[in-house]
Amino acid sequence: MGGSISSPKARWPRGGGVFACLALALALMVGPAPAMAQSAATEGAAARNPDKMVLEANEMVYDKDHNIVSAVGGVEIYYKHRVLQADRVTYNRTTKRLFAEGHAKLTDEKGNVTYAQRFDLTDDFAAGFVEGVESVSTERTRFTSPRAERSQGSVTVFNNGIYTACEPCKAHPEKPPLWQVRAARIIENQQTHVVYYEDAWLEVAGIPVAYIPYFSAPDPTVTRQTGLLAPTMIRSSYLGYGVGIPYFLDLAPNYDLTLTPTYLSAQGPFGDAEWRQRLDNGQYNIHITGLFQQDPALFPAYPYDSGDRRWRGSVESRGEFFINDKWKWGWDITAMSDPFYINDYKIKNTDPSQYYLQDIVSSVYLRGQANRGFFDLSGYRFESTSASADQRQQPFAAPVLDYNKTIALSPDATGGLGGEIKIDLNATNIARVEAAYQSSMANTLDQTYGLYNVCGLGGVVSGGYKLPLTFTTPASAYSPANNCLLRGIAGDYTRVSEQVSWQRKFTDPIGETWTPFVFARLDGETADLNTAGSYGYGASTIYNSGQSNYFGATSGSAARAMPGVGLEYRYPFVANSSWGRQLIEPIAQLIVRPDEVIPKLQPNEDAQSLVFDETNLFAWDKYSGYDRIEGGTRLNYGAQYTADFINGGHANIVGGESIQLAGQNSYTIADMANTGLESGLDKKYSNFVAGETIAPFSSGFSLTSKQQFDNATFALDRLDIIANAKLGGLTTSIDYGRYAAQPELGYIFAREGLQTSASYKLSDAWSVNGSVLFDMSRQYYDQPGESTPRLYAPNYAFGLTYGDTCTTLKVNYSTTMSDPVNLPGGPIVPAVRDQTVLVQLTLRTLGEVGGSFGLAGNNTNTNPTP
Repeated sequence: MGGSISSPKARWPRGGGVFACLALALALMVGPAPAMAQSAATEGAAARNPDKMVLEANEMVYDKDHNIVSAVGGVEIYYKHRVLQADRVTYNRTTKRLFAEGHAKLTDEKGNVTYAQRFDLTDDFAAGFVEGVESVSTERTRFTSPRAERSQGSVTVFNNGIYTACEPCKAHPEKPPLWQVRAARIIENQQTHVVYYEDAWLEVAGIPVAYIPYFSAPDPTVTRQTGLLAPTMIRSSYLGYGVGIPYFLDLAPNYDLTLTPTYLSAQGPFGDAEWRQRLDNGQYNIHITGLFQQDPALFPAYPYDSGDRRWRGSVESRGEFFINDKWKWGWDITAMSDPFYINDYKIKNTDPSQYYLQDIVSSVYLRGQANRGFFDLSGYRFESTSASADQRQQPFAAPVLDYNKTIALSPDATGGLGGEIKIDLNATNIARVEAAYQSSMANTLDQTYGLYNVCGLGGVVSGGYKLPLTFTTPASAYSPANNCLLRGIAGDYTRVSEQVSWQRKFTDPIGETWTPFVFARLDGETADLNTAGSYGYGASTIYNSGQSNYFGATSGSAARAMPGVGLEYRYPFVANSSWGRQLIEPIAQLIVRPDEVIPKLQPNEDAQSLVFDETNLFAWDKYSGYDRIEGGTRLNYGAQYTADFINGGHANIVGGESIQLAGQNSYTIADMANTGLESGLDKKYSNFVAGETIAPFSSGFSLTSKQQFDNATFALDRLDIIANAKLGGLTTSIDYGRYAAQPELGYIFAREGLQTSASYKLSDAWSVNGSVLFDMSRQYYDQPGESTPRLYAPNYAFGLTYGDTCTTLKVNYSTTMSDPVNLPGGPIVPAVRDQTVLVQLTLRTLGEVGGSFGLAGNNTNTNPTP
């Protein structure tokens, strides 16, 4: 008997396949189905037992003649965490195929949604066809196609498909996205998580810009997968044109290998391999690069660059491992074939603002920190990337031990003493092959290359101080340096320093604070100078024997002690008002101790950087390291003003002076590097120092400034200004410094520099940025006899950035001017401006492509022949 049976709105839970076990026909033949709970209950039933199929529809129709079951109106089918929604769903029991049409929507178990005009699927959703399909993933990617075919339960083929990771324009959804890939076939394999594109075009704003016959990419769910990565492109006068194609090997969840073979038209094949591994307690990586240069003559001759060296390369490794929550150990090591390799082949990204500080520092360390204590045991190797530095003059420092511990004392447990005890320990061993000299007045460079600071030509080195046979002679007997500084000794030097101090703050009834303190420091050291070596630089020679001019011995051991007592006084005045809180605090600090004792062989390796400003005005010892120690009785005084504004802003101003009341002023004693001379501390009444930090609002603007004024004339000897501002889409910073000449430290001209950077957000997506470094005194050093002030910019850069949810584009231009090399006969290596354009394009989910391009005229090789 023919005909059909219909039922009003029904919800049916059933087991088995999606429709494989549909007993709907039997149920419908028996009679109408009872109404069940609302949709939330239906979803709850499906969630409790995902293997059960749950169906909801306004009407169920069973066609007995054709063995077809239909659900009509607001159809929702739940099965294995997947939801199919449509106006009409039909199941053919004979062919076991399911048809859904009318606002058809399929949401899978991961939340990915597929919209279609019509679904034609097997009853387990494993295979079928979809017409007018748009698939939107949880990662906001989209596939569209007039017709797609699904097979094997995991492979979907989009014929004449389009892929994009861009959101459609909300105002004009009919417009094409910023970029999309249009391909004859797009094959998505959900099992291997790879998407294949055949006969594809990359379109930008609907315009085809690049044709790719075939390529593949991981789907958006993949964070790492074996395969080719986006290529990198290179152009340089030294290297020619090049392209590198990285290949990533996902060997295991915790380790991988990236191989990047690159061909350079001027230098041949270039190899690059990086291994990364993560372990239970840390991680490490090893990066190896190298090549056999086919045309080394393109680079400047040695010693200005690598010369005729064929094999060049580098090995870098970094690792860090945690022993427990308080201890860790690790390393950061770089080894190079030559000092110029890193920059010639752009192995490391250099910061233009650090143009003058490009040393490569390798280290190994063991560190621990807990309970107000810190431990660091390290070893360091330094390698310069400058042509004017000889590696034999670079130090090897190992071991270097630092230990600091602060112990709070309970007054009840210490008989009322209270306060806190600090323990500071440092032990250092330094070795160097060749002595490093620097002219204390005008630089005296070698006569052949014009690179190396040889001070006295032909090995005539005078200067420093030379002590009598005993180190107990008063410091006033030392003779100051004249034409040479010794920046680093040749030989071995070991020192151990320990200081123990106690201090406690008391506050009297009227609010004055009194902080007495006591300290004692003990140093033990041994040094053995290597005075036998001599090192030729063409017609000039550096002699290690010149070191004997700076010391009273060439080897020996010594010990010295520095006890001291002191008192610090502060009287804070506090005022509160409607706009905030103010504090004015006069400060005075008295330190009493004996004179500094300098042994007859006392190298200064770690205390050469001495800048007197408000940050160390009240320091017990103003030297930057342990090789020197402040001696004599000294009074430090000044005042501090602090304001905390109700709007979140703040201001702090500190200023004062240091006075040598009694004993020998340590800063007047010229050591091997003249440390202390011309520092502003090398007189009874020091220069005045001040420092200000002002941020009138919680955000938007801040200013930090430091000054040092001559104590007699109030002339400005040092000035540092750092300002940061943000206004709307503009963010900018300025860093300015000006320092008076310090001839006895090797700076015969005033130094002045300005670094500024800014970025401006043109829109939500577009921004521009730029930076420039001005060296207003470099011409005095580069060009002998120059006296005209100039606003000289050795480094500057600017760039354009676009970024939205699917695309990032960065284009940056940077330029750096090299140092000219001057000889008495004229410049043999003129200054050369190295210009580079970096381009980086990232298409979300597809990958990143970029390149480094040297502009015409850069890296010009004059190949000087001395």
